[in-house]
Amino acid sequence: MSNNQWIAESDEELCERLYYHEEAALEIVSHRYGFLLRGLAFRITGSEADAEECVNDALLDLWNAVPPDRPTHILAYMSMLVRRRAVDRVRYKTAGRRGGGDYDGSLDELADCLADPCGESSLDTMIIRDCLNRFLSRLSEEDRTLFLLRYFQFLSNVEIGDTLGIRESAVVMRLVRIRKKLRRALEDEGIHI
Repeated sequence: MSNNQWIAESDEELCERLYYHEEAALEIVSHRYGFLLRGLAFRITGSEADAEECVNDALLDLWNAVPPDRPTHILAYMSMLVRRRAVDRVRYKTAGRRGGGDYDGSLDELADCLADPCGESSLDTMIIRDCLNRFLSRLSEEDRTLFLLRYFQFLSNVEIGDTLGIRESAVVMRLVRIRKKLRRALEDEGIHI
């Protein structure tokens, strides 16, 4: 397969190929997004071997989920699958160590806004997810990136500042404001946590 083919296919074309179980589509997903996904898993697990296994498991999850699922953004969908696998692996190991990044700190910050999904029904989880998606769509691109880097990629405030070219103190203050907006958005939709 040529390098142009790795790049040329859109997520919609990839999803269509996955829908018909074309194995080459998995290779493209792995080649195109593997580095980012392994980085995400590593920040959660703290282990390269665990990160690699989480990505491989997520690729299998993708293979089994399509059909009936038809994700429109493969990277976002795969990130969700990898995060889920990595968090499950950390919970399974329960060895006190959580890996690189700031997994514990970022989840502690969101504790006032979002409850632990383990205690919620799937309907509650879907309602919160939909509210969160609406909230993120209303944020500026920079604030949305900041939120995703902190709470989905689990980067530390220093790493976010370095990535976005802003001071750590600015990252902290903006995240505080974003969390307050999130809490208000949840309350406006009748979600009280």
